[in-house]
Formats: sequence, structure tokens, C-alpha cells
Amino acid sequence: MKHIFIVNPTSGAGRGEKVGKNIERVAPELGLDYEIFYTTRGHEATEIAKKYKKGEYIIYSVGGDGTLLEVLNGIIGTKNMLAVVPAGSGNDYYKSIKDREELSFPVDVGKVNDTYFLNCCSFGIDAEIGHNAELMKEKKIPRSQIYNASIAYTFVKYKFKEVEFVLNGAKKTGEYTIVTIMNGKTYGGGWTMAPNADVSDGMFDIYFVDRVSKASIPGLLLKVLKGTHEESPHVHHRLADRIKFKTTQKVIVGADGETLYDDEFDVRLLKHAITIYNDKELLKKILD
Repeated sequence: MKHIFIVNPTSGAGRGEKVGKNIERVAPELGLDYEIFYTTRGHEATEIAKKYKKGEYIIYSVGGDGTLLEVLNGIIGTKNMLAVVPAGSGNDYYKSIKDREELSFPVDVGKVNDTYFLNCCSFGIDAEIGHNAELMKEKKIPRSQIYNASIAYTFVKYKFKEVEFVLNGAKKTGEYTIVTIMNGKTYGGGWTMAPNADVSDGMFDIYFVDRVSKASIPGLLLKVLKGTHEESPHVHHRLADRIKFKTTQKVIVGADGETLYDDEFDVRLLKHAITIYNDKELLKKILD
């Protein structure tokens, strides 16, 4: 089977390019039938993956969660397997599969409106922090402080919105600090939102965080970081394979780094929609 490596050279502050060079060295040594592509712009990884719709290939996403999202959206609906090479700064989805021992295994895929995702879909202050981090990159802020700057900026600007949800046949309306629909365990570079999530169990782990005062939000986020937020009376956990919600105005929703902006969202889980290829020996060689 042919191996197709799609490399984001800028991921992980240049880590992707280094790993790409390792692939160029290791693949011939192992006698792999392979091609390697380096992306130069957004969504190019999707375009490259779509070129391999016919046939059966192993498509490697070499980068972070954003690159993985692009590759996923290029291979969904094909017979191709997906291999995850964690070369980004967060690599959250990889954290949910790195302990699996099988060479290949099926995993669930989320879909929010027309966008497929693997790890999570979120609405609320966390999604806006992620979105505003991109704005901070355009300013002369040290890379190490971009996320902190985005948190401060978002706290000042954030306004709670009323949301209507349909979940497991029941309708509910309210205001929330965070609503996160998890397929994987962590997001945001290691925030353990769904410690017991399983990417192959056919269910989302959905967390509703009640509206709280802005002064309470940092403490709540700290609990999420530590994975102890389920102890809070303001955090509610549900399992479902579909959730629909709409708002009175357009809002930002984040899906594995992709920003969606709309007032109505339909989030569905597609059980065992793709197969992960998990060659740990190869990963070890190209990540060293």
C-alpha cells in the first residue's frame, strides 16, 4: 500500500519541517512506496488528500490538529486509512490514541454542519479565546504570550449569548460559559475536558458549563486544565451522538482549530467513519 505524507512545515514552530526531513531519510531506508508533500497555505492539505480518492492509500497528517482536520476532510468517504504524525504544538487528538496497541482500528468522526472533525467542537468563551489567539498573532506579541493575551482580550470583550439546544429529544434554552462536544479527551493543547472519552465508542462526551461570573471563569478553566471540573456543580456531562443548537445571533464555534460562524449548528457523530493506521515503530523513527 502506498504511503502519502502531507506535511505542514510551519506546524509546531517548524517541527513539521524537521519531521518531514526525517521522513525523506527514513522512508527510502525502509523501502516504502511513498510520496511526500509540503503544504504552503491553508486548506491545501485537503486538496492534496482529495487527489487520492480512488484506490487505497495510507494518508499521513504530519502537523498539528489543524492539519489533521484538513487531511480528514480530504479523505472522508474513501477507503484510505489515516495516520497521525504529531508534529504540532498541541496534538490533542493524538493524546487520545497514542496508547492504542493495534496497527489499525476504526474511530468515530464528528460533523458540524458541513465540516468533519476528529477531536472536539466547542462554543463559548473557549472557542472565542482560540479565535482571538489568531488575532493576537497579527500583533507584536511574543509567541509565548499569545494565548495569555487572547484570554485577557476575550474576558474584556466576551458577551454571553442565549442558546437553544436539542439533545436526546429534549429542548433546553439557557446561557453558558462553555459548551464542548468531545470525541477525544483533551483540547486547547492539553485541557482534559473529557477524561473518560473513547474515540471509538459511538458517543460524544458533551459538557455544559453554566453561566458564571467572569471572576469565576479563571478558576473554572484551571479545573478543566487539571481534569477536575466534573466536581463543580456548574458543569454538566451528557452522552449523545447528536446535538443541535441555535442562537439569536451568529456565534463562533471552533472545530479542531477551524472557526465556523453561524447561528445554527447540527453536530452529528459518524460511528467508525475512518480507520486509523498506527505504526508506532515508524512514528518512533521519524519523530526522533
